[in-house]
Amino acid sequence: MEYGYYLNRNFLAHEHAQEIAHLSLPAREAFLFKCYLSEIPIHIHDGDQLAGWHGYENGYPEEQVQFSQERHQAWLKKERTEEEKIREILSRDYCVRISGNDHGHIMADYAAMLSRGTRAYIRDVEERLAREPEGTQAYIYLTAMKEALAYGEIFSARFADLAAEKAKQTDDPQEKERLLRMEKACRKLPMEPAEDFYEALQSIFLLYCLVRISDSGWVSVSFGSFDQYMYPYYLKSKAQGMTDADAEKLLLELFQKLDMYEGRDCALSIGGLDLSGNDLTNELSYVILSAEKKNPYRSPLFSLRISPKTPEKLLDGAICSVLFEKGQPTFYSELTCRKAVMSRGLSEETAAKYQIHTCMTLAFPGEQVDNAWGVVMNVHLPLELALNGGKPLRGELPISLKTTPRTHYESTQEIYDQFRLYYQELFDYCRELCTKDTKEGRLAAPNPWLSSVTADCIEKGLDRWDEGAKYQNVVIEQFGFANAADAIGAVEKLVFEEKKYTLAQMLEAASQNYIGYEEMLHDIMECPKYGMNIPQADLKARTVLEIVSDICEASWHDSIYYLPSLHTLHSDVESGLTVHAMLDGRRDGEPFNKNAGPTHMARRAGPTATMLSACALNQVRLSGGQALDVHFSVGNMDDPMKRRKIAALIRTYLTAGGLQLQVNGLSAQTLQKAYDAPEQYEDLIVRIGGHSRYFNELSNEVKKEFIHRISIEERAGG
Repeated sequence: MEYGYYLNRNFLAHEHAQEIAHLSLPAREAFLFKCYLSEIPIHIHDGDQLAGWHGYENGYPEEQVQFSQERHQAWLKKERTEEEKIREILSRDYCVRISGNDHGHIMADYAAMLSRGTRAYIRDVEERLAREPEGTQAYIYLTAMKEALAYGEIFSARFADLAAEKAKQTDDPQEKERLLRMEKACRKLPMEPAEDFYEALQSIFLLYCLVRISDSGWVSVSFGSFDQYMYPYYLKSKAQGMTDADAEKLLLELFQKLDMYEGRDCALSIGGLDLSGNDLTNELSYVILSAEKKNPYRSPLFSLRISPKTPEKLLDGAICSVLFEKGQPTFYSELTCRKAVMSRGLSEETAAKYQIHTCMTLAFPGEQVDNAWGVVMNVHLPLELALNGGKPLRGELPISLKTTPRTHYESTQEIYDQFRLYYQELFDYCRELCTKDTKEGRLAAPNPWLSSVTADCIEKGLDRWDEGAKYQNVVIEQFGFANAADAIGAVEKLVFEEKKYTLAQMLEAASQNYIGYEEMLHDIMECPKYGMNIPQADLKARTVLEIVSDICEASWHDSIYYLPSLHTLHSDVESGLTVHAMLDGRRDGEPFNKNAGPTHMARRAGPTATMLSACALNQVRLSGGQALDVHFSVGNMDDPMKRRKIAALIRTYLTAGGLQLQVNGLSAQTLQKAYDAPEQYEDLIVRIGGHSRYFNELSNEVKKEFIHRISIEERAGG
């Protein structure tokens, strides 16, 4: 079924242009929020226990399609400014991207919203308004908050009315009971506190929809430590007669709804430790694990918070073929994650409150905003600028650089020093543009509803992005860090140590895509590489990332954190298509290294070597998140001994400094069959980074890379 989920915000603004013309910007956004909730079609399907379906079931209306097409054509014809032209060149040719106006990547405080209800936030706003002089910017924004919160009730009221109408139309007692239960819940939720497991799940899904609608953000809207804040509701319903099978059925319906609304991007975690070091695994943790094994969908991203006290039963239960074959679960180190959060200067007590968010971020629910792809840095670019006299190996940078070039080096340390200067200059340039984008974005589209349920925003009378939220994170993605580290290793070995080639010769070979330099290319490929558990190679990757971390951390100010991350999703392939050859032997168009892992050449050493190399990185300083991808063959996973070995390897990695580990269990043979006959594998799911995808959704280039990478790991014993 073709499904149009969203009402285009720009289309709404166009349709209601006269009504919003006289409104302040916050009031305009509140009004458009109301229009969306009032106009979007809603649905209750046969058998639904939870309300929340909304959207166009047979594709978008023609007027919306035409409007979007016209806007797109106008954008294509629009004359580009010099700044826009510069950004396009940096992105296309050099994989350097800036985006300061991020939508999605939200973790609301569901625990607070479930226990308080949204009308409690209205009372908070009214109390704050009473202390604010009329006419101030804060008063205007607080008024918009109050209006948006009230408008939010339209959504659930419409479902209540629809359920009541359907209940009148059926003579089936069970159907009538189901629909009247839904009506009762939607008359109450999410405005008032939830009281049992059913109400909590219903409230959560309605809130999830409101979060996404208010932000026009459809990715990475996460739930955090689901088994913790849902546990009291679970216990109450159990005492009233709910079985675990009943709970699983409700969870599976929630998972289905999340998948339909791009929930492939939302994270839900279980386990962990409290501040005193007590394990937090509970009965609901196992129910969620059981439900996930029966879940045929991509969503949610199922995460385990692993500590030395995590029960063997929980970890063993998570190591199974049905989960690994769809890239689930993701394993996080509880202790390393806390250290990473504390590296931001936060207390141990504060760090203990972190929760897991996508894309791989460590978050504080309802207290922070995340620009999850604020800047993408091609880490190899400042290296080639350093080694090539301030110029890229091909083309010409569209910006002028102030760093004094140098062409002669006698040591690796001198290379690091010059690399630092160029990285700093590129970072400063990108950071300034990102800040500019953020300011323009928050001025153009404030979010009074979501801000009202974000800590501190009501008291400050500010939007969440306008310094209202307690923390503002800008993630700096580090593409090609392993390529850069391996390139430094190749120069050190072949130029400084063996003196087989000059630096000029290596630069020329890379600029020519190694055509005619096959012997040199072979020599480069034989150099030690990150990911092969060779200390000198791993040290270079660590050193590169320490330089990156130094520069990012030096820019922190007030509550704004620039957080380095090793998260590429599948953009390691897509970005690589247009980027020229590198000094590590990567050729034109080939992928960068993926996420926190090594290049394809280094993967031949196997998953254990990959994990040991990743442990050599100072991952505590990479709290923007990183995903280490490891392939485990699912063959014989029913063997308890094999599961124990995998569990031991996972625990060892996470104890030794690993932050996060994600798995793929599908064989290269299965993936190749899916590539050759996609119509026979429509439900095949793979994990690509911060979310999962159906294999058929991926481009052919990404599919080929996936098959190639898994083939290498299988041959290496993964």
